[in-house]
Amino acid sequence: GVYGWGWMLSDEEAAYLSSAFPAGQESLDHMMLQCPECKSVNFPGTEQSLVVNRDGKMTSMSGSVMQEEDYRAVTRHVHNSCSNLPLTKVPVRLTSEECATAARLVTSTPEAEEGGDEAPRAGERGFQFVNAPHGLYPAPFQEATAATVLPHFRFVGRLLAKALLDQRNLDLPLSQALLRTLVGQKLCFQDLAAVDPTLFATLAKMKAVAAEATAGAPVLIDGCPVEDLCLDMTLPGYPDIELVPGGKSVAVSAENLADYVEKVASHVLVDGVARQVAELTAGFNQVFPIEHLAVFTAEELELHIRGDVTAWDLETVRASIQPDHGYTESSLPVVWLGKYMGSMGG
Repeated sequence: GVYGWGWMLSDEEAAYLSSAFPAGQESLDHMMLQCPECKSVNFPGTEQSLVVNRDGKMTSMSGSVMQEEDYRAVTRHVHNSCSNLPLTKVPVRLTSEECATAARLVTSTPEAEEGGDEAPRAGERGFQFVNAPHGLYPAPFQEATAATVLPHFRFVGRLLAKALLDQRNLDLPLSQALLRTLVGQKLCFQDLAAVDPTLFATLAKMKAVAAEATAGAPVLIDGCPVEDLCLDMTLPGYPDIELVPGGKSVAVSAENLADYVEKVASHVLVDGVARQVAELTAGFNQVFPIEHLAVFTAEELELHIRGDVTAWDLETVRASIQPDHGYTESSLPVVWLGKYMGSMGG
């Protein structure tokens, strides 16, 4: 926990601090050890009692002088990245009341998880992460996942409509292509750039080559005959989704290259997501008719859904944080929060 003194204090260390305080004493001159990087603290002592600060030396009750390096390996750090620097000696005067209070309150103070740089991986603890740098857009539909996927889209439709009706913002970064669909605009080949720029660039190159091809002449893509690319009439990345009947056994050639490009773009943008969009629309209509969104542009609808989407930076975050309850702008947890949030962008 982050205790009021600005120390990063583990539950175990707080419990030891209270139990090892000499019985019958009201106060104790002690030498605390603190990590210079993460500010985690260690209250050195033996199994019987805390050490005493005698002329700057950590002295046990039996008179033995203890060394800082004896405690370096057993100090619990907030971050695994701490570089094993010597712990800083901090002379403090502890009271029995303070130690008992620390042990009682540490479990209710803000958590600082050990190994804070490690985030849960996809699939762990029930989390599943999606990286959509160009905004969220439905993946091509697969019948095997219909029972679990389609109800989610109906729910998102209701959620969007209710949020718009109540004028509440959602942190839901929808793709510009999906926003255009919601306001009733028909998508075209160019809209693929807003969903998958890499796929769009590849298909655009194929489309240009196919348009310039002459009968009987080889069709080259980056100097390679299209037949040598070993493509078939299935959706890229989804070998079980056939673009034509028996598409797995239909090779892409100079003759059907233009048809391949058209079908891939159409499936990614329209045909392959029609059922998800229909469920989203049905959910939306349960709150109010989606046709009412036709008065907006895609950009205006995004503003109503998400509010101001100006990218964050460190200075913006700092200006928005008001430290309290013992924290200041220089407190390490506040600094970490600002840096982390500032790195997240918009």
